[in-house]
Amino acid sequence: MLALESGAVLELEPGIVLHSLPDQNWFYAFNVNTGDQYQLNQTSFWVLETIGEGIEWDQLKETFLENFEVDTQTGGKDLRELVDEFRKEKIVGRRDHGQEKEGV
Repeated sequence: MLALESGAVLELEPGIVLHSLPDQNWFYAFNVNTGDQYQLNQTSFWVLETIGEGIEWDQLKETFLENFEVDTQTGGKDLRELVDEFRKEKIVGRRDHGQEKEGV
């Protein structure tokens, strides 16, 4: 897994579409290129929605810790594991300092 350091910009991979029906507790990510679908919980959906078109890792972590009531160490670790899983599943990619996006 590629390191998530300061300056790493995360973005949704091409073809990833998010859809939710919050009142029905229904949260999904779809890969329209492969047909894969991922059922998410509300927190995971929030993370993907926040990543959207691109966000720096440090900013994502700061926003996450502000929005969810978790201590810094636990929240940071949980978020890193979640983003690593999204990268493994090719839902999220990484672009560094204006360079081309890196695959997972």
